[in-house]
Amino acid sequence: MQTVNSMFKLSESRGKEASGLAIRFKESIYILKEPISSSRLVKTPKYKNLFNHTLKTEGVNGNQLKAPLLILGHSRLQTNGLSEINTNNQPVVKDGAVGIHNGIIVNDDRLWKSFPSLKKKYDVDTEVFLSLLQMFRTQGKSIIEAVRLVFNNIEGSASVAVQFDDADNLVLATNTGSLYMNLSVDENILVFASEKFILQQALNNKFLRNLFSSKSITQIKAGQGYIIDLKLSEKTHVPFERPFRGAL
Repeated sequence: MQTVNSMFKLSESRGKEASGLAIRFKESIYILKEPISSSRLVKTPKYKNLFNHTLKTEGVNGNQLKAPLLILGHSRLQTNGLSEINTNNQPVVKDGAVGIHNGIIVNDDRLWKSFPSLKKKYDVDTEVFLSLLQMFRTQGKSIIEAVRLVFNNIEGSASVAVQFDDADNLVLATNTGSLYMNLSVDENILVFASEKFILQQALNNKFLRNLFSSKSITQIKAGQGYIIDLKLSEKTHVPFERPFRGAL
C-alpha cells in the first residue's frame, strides 16, 4: 500500500481536479474515484478500507499474494467532461472494460455517429475508446486486433491502460509515447507511469529500490502498445499504423 500511495501522490503533477484507482483481484474489480486530489484521496476512509478489504481480507496469505493483483491509478486534469460528475472521472468503466486515459480524443462526437450501435452514457472522451474496444472484441476480434482498430479510428492523443472483467490481460498503449514501464528484477512486478520522471521517483522509494533497476525503464514508443498477461508470463508487442493524429 505504501508503494501505491507513493506513485499515486507523484502522479498528482498530472492534475488535481480528480483522482481514482481500480484494483483487480481474482474475478473482481473494485473502483474508487472522487473529484479530489490523489493526496487527499489516500487519506480518506474509503481508500484505506478498499485496500483493507481487497488485500487483507481476500488477497494476502502471510506476505504472499494469493493471485495476481492489478492496480490502475490516475490523477486528472479536467479536459473533457466535468470532474464534478464522478462518472466522467478516471478510471472509466464501460461495457466490461476499465481504463485510464491521458490525452484528448478530438473526434469522439464523430465516432459516436459513425458507430450508432454504441450507446453514450458519459461526457468523457475515454468512453468512446472503451466502447470501440469492446465492440470490436464482441465482433470476434482479438484484444490485439481491437486495440489496433481503435487507434486507427481515433484522432487526438491517447495513452491508455485498460483491464477487462473477462480477460486476464492489461493493455498499455500510446500514440504519443507518453508511457513508461519497468519490470522488476525477479519479473514478478510491473510498474508503469505516464512520465519517466514519475517512475524514476517512485522506484527510488525504499520499498522498491531493491526490486527494480532504474536502467530498465522502457518507453512505449508512439504508435505502439503491449498486451500483458496478469501473471507477467507473456507480453505481446502491438504496433499500430498511426501514431498521434490531430484534428483534420
